[in-house]
Amino acid sequence: MSSELLAALNAVRLCGTVTVIDAAEELVTAAGDLNLGERSAARFDVQARAVVAAQKKFLEVCREGLAYSTRWYQVIRHWKERRFLKRQAAR
Repeated sequence: MSSELLAALNAVRLCGTVTVIDAAEELVTAAGDLNLGERSAARFDVQARAVVAAQKKFLEVCREGLAYSTRWYQVIRHWKERRFLKRQAAR
């Protein structure tokens, strides 16, 4: 794993919400599992698809998390965050 990727993950950990941090960690894990020297095209395709799926999830979570202005739906976001934390604690 590259130092730039780990530095980016640490930056997300400093300022991201818990759902954004979780999605970023999943993306870093998927990117770390990607073996560029994989000889089997099928295995490489599975790994690459996992990275793309993790990236899409990360971007969607970030879009939700970047709602800067306080609106009525922010209450829903905080409720989702608490529910997420409860699910994480139950694991």
